[in-house]
Amino acid sequence: MKITLDMSVSTLLDSFDREFGITLGIYKGAKKSNDIKLFEIADPRKNQKASIVIDKDTSVETLEAMFRDKFGIRVQVKDRDGNTVSQSSTLGGIRRLSKDDIEEEERHKKISLVDDDEIEEEENKEVKKDKNKENIKKNIDKKKNKTYLLNIHSNKTNKHVTSPEEKMKDIDKYYLNFQRTERYKAMLNLLSCIEESKLLYPDSEDLINHINDIKMKSVNISNVSIKKRKFAIFVLIIITAIFSLISLGIWGFDFYNKIKKEKMIESIIKDIDNLRLQKGSLMESGNIAEASAIDENINSKSEQINIIKNDKKVSLAYYSISLAVLLAIILSVCMVRLNKFDVTSSRFRKEN
Repeated sequence: MKITLDMSVSTLLDSFDREFGITLGIYKGAKKSNDIKLFEIADPRKNQKASIVIDKDTSVETLEAMFRDKFGIRVQVKDRDGNTVSQSSTLGGIRRLSKDDIEEEERHKKISLVDDDEIEEEENKEVKKDKNKENIKKNIDKKKNKTYLLNIHSNKTNKHVTSPEEKMKDIDKYYLNFQRTERYKAMLNLLSCIEESKLLYPDSEDLINHINDIKMKSVNISNVSIKKRKFAIFVLIIITAIFSLISLGIWGFDFYNKIKKEKMIESIIKDIDNLRLQKGSLMESGNIAEASAIDENINSKSEQINIIKNDKKVSLAYYSISLAVLLAIILSVCMVRLNKFDVTSSRFRKEN
């Protein structure tokens, strides 16, 4: 069975139920729709094209680790009664143990995605409509066994859920990394950790106060970093402008020399034409000696033309223009990154 982030939660849970005959609990975010895609609840730092391939020989521990490492999603494998299973069990082994207790039609029921509050509301409505409380309780228990919680505020214990103190340590670790490097990726990791912590423990006053303190410190770091980046871009603009002017001057000088050589060649060609006319006149008058001297002069001027044409030097303009273009590209990349850094850092200033 192949799982990708393009799959919807309902499709995943339904396929998982039919394939292995067991349930899968997903703990991430506070969204309740069963039509959302996995990438909407996955960690944005993970590869969005990642996939997971599992079969009946995959262990429960391996499956949960795959979801956590590749998608950034916490899951827990449970049996039909909603109880957690052994980490060393295989998916096929769990199905063999439980298939005698499961009716075939139950495997093909559509899995709904609700939270605990909705279950309680539905339970209250059904109690009012039906006086047979025992039958109502059985029906609700069946629904709970088919329910997969996306609400991370669930009161059920999960061994993967951390405590507020541990989240504070994670925040401090990402903050120190951001303070040391001042890089965009370090800032993004810190923001992701902060937002995840607020979703996990919205009622923890110590955690909220710690987050606000870290955000205030991060604002100062990001402001200083933005100033540094702007100064570096300013220096780069000056250097790029200087090299562009130098490149333009070298190119203009080379263009002037090229025009000068062309005019010199045209002048020599005219001299050669005049000499040939003189040679023709001398040959007609029988003055062979002077005609031969003119012929040598013509050959000398022809060699001069060849020397001028073959004098091709690699111009410094090509190197200077290439360097100026490279600096301009680096400058544009730095400006885009600065804007991206500035926009993302504004998230620290929110709710402060």
